[in-house]
Amino acid sequence: MSELTMEEARRALEKTAATLLGQLLFEFARLDVALGLCVVWTDEGRRLEELTKQVAEFSFHKKLDCLKQVVEQFLAQGSEGRAAYTQWMEHAHDARLMRNKLVHGRWGVDPIQQQVINVVGLPTSPDQNETRYSIQDLEKVLDDLKYLQVTLSELRNRWPIGAAG
Repeated sequence: MSELTMEEARRALEKTAATLLGQLLFEFARLDVALGLCVVWTDEGRRLEELTKQVAEFSFHKKLDCLKQVVEQFLAQGSEGRAAYTQWMEHAHDARLMRNKLVHGRWGVDPIQQQVINVVGLPTSPDQNETRYSIQDLEKVLDDLKYLQVTLSELRNRWPIGAAG
């Protein structure tokens, strides 16, 4: 590969990766809002104002913890709804961990291997860690985030937390 062609390949890969990483941030932010709304509308929104003030300050992790508490409070142990929410929360925790990996660190590209590289830690640290992703890997993470949002909406419709009935 000529030097110019290699540079073009690097730029193209970097642009594609940057676009995907930006889309991931947008999608995670949407999921974060959806999770927050799920929590504040617990029990048909009876504590909407109070919960909105509290939850507005929560991290995604803390919102998941709050959702777990209300699921345990309002959905019977062993019920299909509780199991579905529990499975969703496990998947959401995995997505949260992936998001943390993706936003903490610095990025580079390997145009020969067609990989995007995330490096966490100082270059002088023995604890520095490198993770390589293909564009398809990042697209899968994006698809997972979209799936989580759709699934949360389906859960809320099928098993509203604390709804009368």
